[in-house]
Amino acid sequence: MTPQQRKALWICGGLYLASYPVRWAMDYSRQAAYYQQQAIRAAEQRAATKARQTAAPHASAASAVATPANTPAPLPAAPSGAPAVAPAPARTLAPPATISGIWQGRTAISGRGLCTLRIELHENEPSHFSGFSSLVCANFAPLMAKGDRNPAAATLNRMSPAAAVLSGSMENGSIRFHVDKTVSTNSNGCAATSFNLVPFGSNQLAAEWQEEGCQGGHVILQKARS
Repeated sequence: MTPQQRKALWICGGLYLASYPVRWAMDYSRQAAYYQQQAIRAAEQRAATKARQTAAPHASAASAVATPANTPAPLPAAPSGAPAVAPAPARTLAPPATISGIWQGRTAISGRGLCTLRIELHENEPSHFSGFSSLVCANFAPLMAKGDRNPAAATLNRMSPAAAVLSGSMENGSIRFHVDKTVSTNSNGCAATSFNLVPFGSNQLAAEWQEEGCQGGHVILQKARS
């Protein structure tokens, strides 16, 4: 190694050693700035948390003050001194939108078989109705007496409907009909003496009828035609 090369090497080493404190100072400055930013953020978060905690009691107090004004007044006491109880609202099923039309339903009646009730209703004036009923039965062996389990009885049963002319009005949410005229009786001589129709479910009527000397029946009617 020549003296010039040795001299250049010493110069480079000196420069490197001289730059070390500068690099250390720069790194320290960056770290200090970073820690300072973290401290500022932590202080801001503590201030925000303290502000929320301070505001919460005021909001609770305001709510507590507002609640009594929104609380309904208690019911007056009954004359006997016992607290009065609010009466439950009367719940009456509303009749279908249109009563007029033909209503029909099927049911099983012991001794007659499977029966279909058909009622044609007309609303002559508000809440006053006229109607025409027809009850037709088809033999069904498990429901029939042994003497009626034959083709002749089945034909007679099916071809002999109990028919009547009705009139009635709406009373306490139901339509009560009385029989103005019996058009025909069934094969057993049964005919309805009265009908009661009550709104049932969605656009349905629960029908119940009584018969003189016979058992009557009940069935759910659905609108077959308007």
